[in-house]
Amino acid sequence: MGISALISITRNRHLMLMLMLLLVCLPLAVPAEELAGPQQVVQRISDQLQQILMNNQQRLQEDPAFVYQLANDVLVPHVDFVHVSSLVLGKHWRRATDEQKQAFSQQFQRLLVRTYSTAFKEFQGWEISYTPLRMNAGDSDVAVHTLINRTGAPPVAVVYRMHIQDGDWKAYDVKIEGISLVTNYRTSFAREVRRSGMRGLIERITELNDSRVKQVAENSST
Repeated sequence: MGISALISITRNRHLMLMLMLLLVCLPLAVPAEELAGPQQVVQRISDQLQQILMNNQQRLQEDPAFVYQLANDVLVPHVDFVHVSSLVLGKHWRRATDEQKQAFSQQFQRLLVRTYSTAFKEFQGWEISYTPLRMNAGDSDVAVHTLINRTGAPPVAVVYRMHIQDGDWKAYDVKIEGISLVTNYRTSFAREVRRSGMRGLIERITELNDSRVKQVAENSST
């Protein structure tokens, strides 16, 4: 798998939609006081982004740096990227050195943030309804089932996998109509590890990230 294959993965339309549904949906169907803790996290992120996006539409189109910073400020604190990385790599994560784990997590986070922040430019209004949460007292890992409603489009079923990390609910996977972000990357990354090892995978993701930074800089200067 080369850089072109990685680009193909990161442009997957389902994954793009996942982030938009995770972060940009405005939950109106259930009063906040009736939502459980993990659902409230989704709502707080949504409300925050809703306000920012509505107030900065022109800047979103003209300032790539602002888009990336927005994703870092609002998205990153609510996602357990280390756990996502471990799930994406599976057995290869367990075999990796601590240095490789740190490097992969950093580059994978860069990859996701830069890929999905572009979804902010296509922001539209959404409504989200929550399925009653199956959660017992003391549970620290839950699946938040939702239904996304859009004008002129059929409802979309989205499931957020969330767990307690450092005292807060954080997301570590998103499924839309059964398609998982983690599973989507796992197959391709495993193929690359088998072909060129962990070092090769990290180098390729780093190369892709750096090429995107360079491209944005060139586009901004023209």
